[in-house]
Formats: sequence, structure tokens, C-alpha cells
Amino acid sequence: MAALYLRLIAPTLASAGLLFALAGCGKVRQTNMSQLDAAGMHAESIEQLHQYQVSADEVQQILTMGRAGMSEQGCVALVGIARSRHRVFAEGDAVANLLGAGIKESSVIEIVRLDQVGPFAGEAAAMRLAGLSEDLILNVAQRRAKGESVMAGARLAELKDAGYSNAQLVAMLDRRMTDKQAADAVARHDYAVGGHTFVRQHGRHR
Repeated sequence: MAALYLRLIAPTLASAGLLFALAGCGKVRQTNMSQLDAAGMHAESIEQLHQYQVSADEVQQILTMGRAGMSEQGCVALVGIARSRHRVFAEGDAVANLLGAGIKESSVIEIVRLDQVGPFAGEAAAMRLAGLSEDLILNVAQRRAKGESVMAGARLAELKDAGYSNAQLVAMLDRRMTDKQAADAVARHDYAVGGHTFVRQHGRHR
């Protein structure tokens, strides 16, 4: 009888043990969110991050973005984009640099959505600091996301300094102007403003 009883309850004991093990694993994976709470993040946002099962490293990335000015909704959205790509979120520093350069949160999120924050963040920040518009920066990000060859941000900044308008710069991008062609355009501009023009000579040559 004892042997029969053990055979009958064995599956139940095994299921109970599995549930206990899973519950234990869940507790191990649970990340401490106290730093986010202390930073002022609302419970609803923290719960969303719990659902994304953010790691301790990701919490630090979120804190970095928050200190740079990213809203908690923006932080949650960026983690969500990473999860949609089956990735951990590791771009907090890059996002903070973009915000520090004066790029708006919505534009930063768009750059991340285009998957350009890694290869383009530093250049985008430099472009903004050089006075190029956010619309132009997003235009470049969109083209690069499509795999198009686009002139460097430094060349665009040089063209802007040479007096070209935002509309003219977009037109140059549409024409697929190369870095060399842009450099030539800047050189011609610098030559002209330097006073190097032909002067009409009066009288006879002797």
C-alpha cells in the first residue's frame, strides 16, 4: 500500500517542486528598483519596467538618461524598443549625450527607433552643437537607416557655415552630394568671399 501511495502522489510532488523552483528563479531575477523609486519614478512606470524584466545594468542606463532629462515615459519607451528587438538596453550614455547636445526627447526616441543611436549618436550630437537643425539630423538618420550613402555631418556643418540654408542642405542630400563635392562647394565659397575675383584692366598693356 505504501508503495502504491507513493506512486500516486509522486506526480503531485514533482509539480509542486517545479512550481517552487520557478517561483524561486523569479525572485532571483527580480531587479531592485529602489534607485528608480528614489529618483522619483512613478509606480506605474516601475511596474512596466518590471514587466520588461530590466537588469541592474539597465536600471543604471535608465538613471543616466533620467539625469540627462529623459522623461520616465521616454525611458520606458526606449526599453520597450530594445525588447521589441530582443535586446538589452545599453544606450543610456548615448541618449544622454544627444539630450545634452540639445536634441529634443522626441527626436532622440526617433533616432533610437531608426536603430541609429549606436552608429550615429556622436555625429548627431556634434551636428546639433554645430547649429544644424533637428529636422536635418533626422533626415540624415532616416537615409542612413535605409542604407543610403550620406555625406558626413562635418561636411554639412561646413556647408551651413558657408551660408547654405537648411532647405539647400536637404536638396544636396536629395542629389546624393558626396563629401568631395561638398568640400569643393565650400572651397569655391571660401575663394569667392576671400576677394579672389577677376579684375577688369583698363588701358593698354605695356
